[in-house]
This record gives sequence, structure tokens and C-alpha cells, in this order.
Amino acid sequence: MQTIDAVLNRFTMYKVLLYGLMALWVIAEVLAVTGAISVSAGGLAVSAVVLGVTCYGVTAVLARLLRTPYNSESYLISALILLFVMPPATSVGRTALLALTAAVAMASKYVLVYRGSHIFNPVALGAFVLSVTGLLPATWWLATPWLTPFSILLALLVLRKQRKFTLFFSFAVAAVVMLLYVSSGLHHQATGTVLHDALLSWPIIFFGSIMLSEPTTLPPAPFYQILLAVLVAALFSSQLKWGPVSATPEAALLVGNLFGLFVAPPYGATLRVKQLTQLSADIYDLALDKPAGGVPYAPGQYMYWTLRHSRADIRGNRRTFSIASSPTEPELHVGFRRYLHGSTYKQALLQLTAGDTLRAAKVGGSFTLPEDPTQALLWIAGGIGITPFRSMAKYLSDKGEERDIILVYQASSEQDFVYKDIFAQAAPIGLKTEYVVGRIKPTNLQRNDYSLAERLVYISGPDSMVTSYKQALRSMGVPNSRIKTDYFSGY
Repeated sequence: MQTIDAVLNRFTMYKVLLYGLMALWVIAEVLAVTGAISVSAGGLAVSAVVLGVTCYGVTAVLARLLRTPYNSESYLISALILLFVMPPATSVGRTALLALTAAVAMASKYVLVYRGSHIFNPVALGAFVLSVTGLLPATWWLATPWLTPFSILLALLVLRKQRKFTLFFSFAVAAVVMLLYVSSGLHHQATGTVLHDALLSWPIIFFGSIMLSEPTTLPPAPFYQILLAVLVAALFSSQLKWGPVSATPEAALLVGNLFGLFVAPPYGATLRVKQLTQLSADIYDLALDKPAGGVPYAPGQYMYWTLRHSRADIRGNRRTFSIASSPTEPELHVGFRRYLHGSTYKQALLQLTAGDTLRAAKVGGSFTLPEDPTQALLWIAGGIGITPFRSMAKYLSDKGEERDIILVYQASSEQDFVYKDIFAQAAPIGLKTEYVVGRIKPTNLQRNDYSLAERLVYISGPDSMVTSYKQALRSMGVPNSRIKTDYFSGY
């Protein structure tokens, strides 16, 4: 897995998904040409072009009208997902309807919004509107035996990159159980036939890994994510029908989106830069003015940051960064590291000056403080992984909340330790900070004063470091339930 993670970490989540969908399209074209799947190879090619051009055109026009940046990969991902959901273009009329599907999907991201963020999965909404009107029902044609192995491979890569296996299996198991109840229990179909069709003729794998896991419409808390997955799965497999509306996959996902809106309302805003400060040779702090009404987040959470810039490289124009500031502070802070051969995104960040803007959306993450103030904590930070701890420490300090916390902060040199003033200010409320140059051996965590048996352990930093410490702690008898991780992979 370390080798796979090393490869995946070279790309952002959006690139992994984009390249995976492109590869799946090429495979589908080959299978169509050879007659292995009963779709038109030419129709697929025409569909891809029409969907891609329409998604880009609508996105570019609406983003310009509303003066908001957009993710350079997002519209292509939506176009490719629509390619596998909607029937291929085999006539002029169907081609026009495919373009309309794409237009509805992309427009929903800018029209159906709440607190500056879109509510519905755009592909699901576009497919639903065209299906319920009877103009062009979604077919989910990719759910075929020939494409299933490739869908599984893509699902494994995407779920590993996002660390969303629990979400997927919650959905898949609930969907299969409901399908068995409806098909075998109510309609007396053979169990083996139902299970065979569930894997090879239903889009459970593609839907659960690619569409359900869309981060911008998922609630941040794992508990609510699982509830959403089970709810969507129950509708997905129920085969219910209300007049012209059937419990199709796209309809089920839209209901899940409404559930997510209810339990965790989304948020998005264009923020203005106040100041960029160099903290060390390679680490910078970006301070931004909070909009009216503030930003609703808990210490330790992250946001998606979109920075539109010319000639964006392969890593795109969107990143996930933890919020380094406390909700008690008047500004929003983001800490980031500059690399020698950094991405164009990082280069654009370094060029920001007071008054410039970037787009922040989707507060997420469960790497937050426990509600029980008596719970002893051990924080382990590596490099720029210190940012969520800066947020937590500042919050506790400002609130005057006393906690038993040990922070082990490792960096490559003394000059790379940042936010030391914040951690010093938090000492009176119980924070003990240890600065370690180089990498602390995981076995050193067995020190008596760390009291691992009593502490909830938080680990934040590069993927390899987080994985190493988590494995070491597990070998020392610390259960998964007492380890919280925050990965910084591929940004």
C-alpha cells in the first residue's frame, strides 16, 4: 500500500478521479468497437465531446457572470460521469438532449446554492431532470460484466485516495441487503441471481465510489456520512415509484444531498487576502479577512481552496488546506509549505498580495477536539501538519479551557518550527510542547509520561508519517478508536 500511496500522492484527488474516468472511457470505446458491450463507439465519442464542451461553456459563462473561480477539473469530471450515466449520442435529437443534461447539471452548481455552495450533486440533478421529464432517461449503461473489473479498479484507487472505504461499504452492504429484501423477499427471485445482478448489472460500485463520495456534498462527520450512505442505499435499491418519479440512483443521491444539507449546511465564500507572512525558509502563513457573519468551522477542520491562475499545471487550481486559525480570531489563517519545484498553485499563492481573492468552500473534517474536556490528549505533528493544532491550541487558549495535552512537534530543523508563540500562550491551559529536530522514533512514544493508555492520540502530517505512527501505535496496543489522523497527501 505504501507504493500505491506514493504514486497516488503525486496527484490531487481530482486528478486521480479525472484520469481514472478518462481511462475508463478509453476502455469502453475499445469494448464498444470489439462488440463486447452493446453501445455505439462513435456515439460515445460524440457524447464525450458534446458533454465536455457544454460543461465547460456553461461553467465558464456562469463563473464569469458571478465573478467566482471554478475548479479546472470539475467540469471535465462531471462530463465524464454523465458519459457513463446517460445513453450515448446516436441521433441529432439525443445529442441535443445530452447537451441539455450537461447544461442543467453545471447550472445547478451556480443557481441551486445555499450559503455560497451548491446543494446537489450536479450529475445526479442533470440526469434526474432529464429522466423525470421523460426527455432522456438515464441508463447507467456502464453497469456491464465487461466494465465491472475496471470500475472496481477505479473505485479502489479513488476510495484509497479519499480514505472513504467505510462510506462505500456502508452504502454497498445496505444496497445489497435492500435489494435482496425487495427482489428475493418480495418478488421471490433466486438469491444467487440477485447477487449476480447487483455486482454486474447495477451501478453499485461506480455510484458508491465515484458519485456518493463527492466531497462537496458530504457532511463532514463520519457518523452522518454513514447515515447518508445507508439512506441513499435504501432508496437506491427500493424500486419504489411515485407517479413519474422513481427511486433511481440519481433520485436517491439527491435525497441524500438534502439530508446532508439538513445535518451539515454547506458553506462557500470568496475571501480577501490581508497579508502573506513568511514564517520560515519554506513555510508561509496566509491571513484572510473573514466575511460578514464569519466562517462556520471547528478548530482542526479544513476547507477547499480554489485559486484561479493562468497555465495551471497538472495539479490543478484547487487544494485542501486545514484552517490554522481559531474561530475566536478576527482573521482566517492558512499555513502552507513551499517546495523547490512547487506546483503553479503554490507559486500563485506566493504571489498573492493584500486585496487579492481566493475561493473557500466546504468546511469538512472530523479532526476536532473531543467534547469531554477531561480527556487527555497526545498531539503528534510533522512539518506543516502543525496547522490544525495551531487552531486548536489558540481556541483553547482564548477560551481559557484547561486540558491535559502533550504536543510532540517534529521538523527537519530548528528554523522549521512555526507558531511557537501560540503554543507558548497555551501553556497555562495545560499544553506541554516538545520540539523534536528530525524524526522521533515511534517506539519513543511508549514513554511513561505520555500515558498512551489514557490519551486520545491525534496525528497530522505527511501520509507516510501518519501511516507509520498509526501502525506503531496499533502495535503498542492503542486501538483505532483512540487514534485520529489528518492526512496531507498529494496537495
